[in-house]
Amino acid sequence: MSYTNRTHATRRVSMQLENGSTHKKAGSNQFAVTVKSTDWRLPNQTVRMTIREAQALRNFLNSYLEL
Repeated sequence: MSYTNRTHATRRVSMQLENGSTHKKAGSNQFAVTVKSTDWRLPNQTVRMTIREAQALRNFLNSYLEL
């Protein structure tokens, strides 16, 4: 498996995927979503999850979110 580090950003949200790490640590392959704050008093909010959790989230959204 090759190492993948991909990012995608919009005006308010940025996403980062790190997959294929050879480190044998829990959470070394992860997906992060950062929502940019428009309020100077609040920092950006980031949600990090493992690739397995991200796949479960994708399956949930594909099942219940209509386009």
